[in-house]
Amino acid sequence: MDKFHICFGLSAYGTLRSVFRKQNLLQTESIICIEDDFSVGPLHQLETATGMNKRIEWIHSFFKRVEAISPEDLTTVKAYLLRNLSFPAQIPDGSNVILWHGQNTSDSIGIHYIVSMLQDKSLSFETIDITAFSVNYDYKLRNRDGNEVSYVLKSVGALPPNFVMDAYQVKKNMPAPLVQSHIHEWEKWSQSDSTLRVYKQGEVLEVSEDFYDASILEYASKEFQKAVRVIGTVMGESDQCIGDMYLTYRVHELIKQGLLQYQGELMPLRRLEIRLK
Repeated sequence: MDKFHICFGLSAYGTLRSVFRKQNLLQTESIICIEDDFSVGPLHQLETATGMNKRIEWIHSFFKRVEAISPEDLTTVKAYLLRNLSFPAQIPDGSNVILWHGQNTSDSIGIHYIVSMLQDKSLSFETIDITAFSVNYDYKLRNRDGNEVSYVLKSVGALPPNFVMDAYQVKKNMPAPLVQSHIHEWEKWSQSDSTLRVYKQGEVLEVSEDFYDASILEYASKEFQKAVRVIGTVMGESDQCIGDMYLTYRVHELIKQGLLQYQGELMPLRRLEIRLK
């Protein structure tokens, strides 16, 4: 039986590929990377070319508002998003599909999307929940004081390579009712017009675009400081997996609203400094 591992994001893909190569698994098992952040942007009919092209248009527009991005980079973004439509063709009937994920917004929606895209094939599904693995394993990190503290991993990209094979050993079968549940959940998200979503108590919820504004204002100060520092603090303190691009967008919006002042340049981010008005 062919085995296909599916993960979310280039960081997760790089980790799995490196470990699988050392374990000589790439000769018999394949890895597919879904490179997208399902927590932001439109999902409407994303399983279709029309829906995907609308998402691509939104992402291009979004990038241009927050980052000086080249036409070549935009072409690259479009290419990897379109690959998300074509990946089912790589997986033949009768294969075993192993989904690597964490308990976060993007992965949760991504699983719905993947299972739905593969629903017409005869496949068996298994899952590897990195968040549950880190809790059960009692994964620890050293804090600033040098003490070991328990740490919950929220994504596969955060999984240290030396734990990959341990996580692989605790994969779980996805029963048929759960497969159908994922398909049904994707049908609901495919009709959604929301722009931003968060993960709360095992459930993905739609929230307003300004969801992170309060945190940005909380960690900004009355003295100018690098915007990247404020954004990094928000990311580090948040219980969500949110990318810096979306937070940069919200910083720009708060500047437009007059709630933040800035000096330097709006783009690139490293040249931007902000403070409370």
